[in-house]
Amino acid sequence: MTWTILGGVAALFFLGRCICNLYFHPLRKFPGPKKAAIGGFLEFYYDVLKDGTYIWEIEKMHKKYGPIIRINAEELHIDDPTFYGNIYAGGGKRVNKHEATVAAYTVPRASLATVDHDRHRVRRAILNPYFSRKAITDLEPLIHGLISTLFEKLDNYRAKGTVVDLEKAFSAMTGDLITLYFYGSHGDHLSSEDFKNEENEAAVSVIEMYHLARFLPTLANWMKKLPIPIVRMIHPGAAHMLQSQVDVRKAITETIKSTKQTTRSRSVILSALADPNNPAEENTLDRLVDEGMTIILAGTEITAHTLGATMFYVLNDKKILDRLREELAELAPGPPEQYTYSGLEALPYLTAVINEGLRLSHGVSARLPRISVVEPLYYGDWVIPPGARLLPPFHHTPISTQSPLIHYNETIFPNPKKFDPTRWIRAAETGVNLNKYMVSFSKGSRGCLGISLAYCEMYLTLARLVRRFDMTLDGTKLEDVEPYHIRLTSYPREGMGEVRVRLERRD
Repeated sequence: MTWTILGGVAALFFLGRCICNLYFHPLRKFPGPKKAAIGGFLEFYYDVLKDGTYIWEIEKMHKKYGPIIRINAEELHIDDPTFYGNIYAGGGKRVNKHEATVAAYTVPRASLATVDHDRHRVRRAILNPYFSRKAITDLEPLIHGLISTLFEKLDNYRAKGTVVDLEKAFSAMTGDLITLYFYGSHGDHLSSEDFKNEENEAAVSVIEMYHLARFLPTLANWMKKLPIPIVRMIHPGAAHMLQSQVDVRKAITETIKSTKQTTRSRSVILSALADPNNPAEENTLDRLVDEGMTIILAGTEITAHTLGATMFYVLNDKKILDRLREELAELAPGPPEQYTYSGLEALPYLTAVINEGLRLSHGVSARLPRISVVEPLYYGDWVIPPGARLLPPFHHTPISTQSPLIHYNETIFPNPKKFDPTRWIRAAETGVNLNKYMVSFSKGSRGCLGISLAYCEMYLTLARLVRRFDMTLDGTKLEDVEPYHIRLTSYPREGMGEVRVRLERRD
């Protein structure tokens, strides 16, 4: 009898909540299907049970209901490339993140997961100098050294006739770079068997859990309190993530202890995050671990994934590869080890190739809702209200869009799924700025911290790689790299993405 009563109460509560969301909610007048507006059930089905495919349902909703729609009880989604800068605003506009979204990152003290605009500015200001264009330019010798180490390993595979997965190779290189810059030392993943990279494996585990953690953040926090062997029996991916946090904590502690007498260090963790001049609450070990996790994981997986996808498209079309090599051959005489980021950036076709690779791999692909703190936003005749809940906690309306929908916009990018570097050159010749629609790194005051580092890695690696080796795809097809599952980043319909090649040394 008691269970019957409890079930009835739960059913009445659920029905009441649905009615409230449909007919009394501040967003009730916005377009969209009622099955989305009643709560997060439709979103849960597609993003959790169908593994990150809600974006394609959202795309269908936009075609039916228009550019602004309600995609769950409290969130609006806008499919309009010209409005992107209003959502992801910069300058002095105060923009908060969405609490429910950042809770899924499981690193609550990191800049990436900081909800409040003002606190984020404090945290970002600490790191900005170390990821500025000048700071990254100073890293070029280090990047060249790691690329040379990568090529030595690739030469060994070439000599043995072994097939190489370029995505794994790139993740080993990017992982070594970001950990070296962060700690002052790295795990030498480039020397490991088959480019094994624990940081990348942890990143993949975080990404795989992202949607479930969005809906059940307390579950993720509960797992963090359990012994790792027990978590491994429940969810191996979660255990991998937790072990990575333990490893990061240990590495940070050892780095600080081993160099605490040093007056100057190249390690970001010592030079920036652990600076005694920072506010005391910014220097706790827990915060350093959370920040370290995000910097290392983001600096490993996303850049490697983009490099791999770009190389697939280049190798899949000989005309693109030939034109790229012709442009590189026109550079001033000298070994590729002397290439500079600024020099390569001036090459229009190489730049176009990198832009297309970024566009079709999408970078951070998940919805990243923003909340305008001070005033409502206006989209056409629609006034986006400053509040979205009738009951506490009150907060502003989360608004989002997604990079794949911007990058696949047929008006901005005709034949959008085709890898066509010349679209960027044609646009530049006619005075059209396509770069403002490149949102792989997001934009505004919350845009990607490591954008300059990622670009530098891509320019130097791609330019040197196509000059050093002849490569032939070994069974990798378009469906092996084309995005379908949108987690934090995008992945193909099957697997995690791989670009398998056979190598030959160029004369």
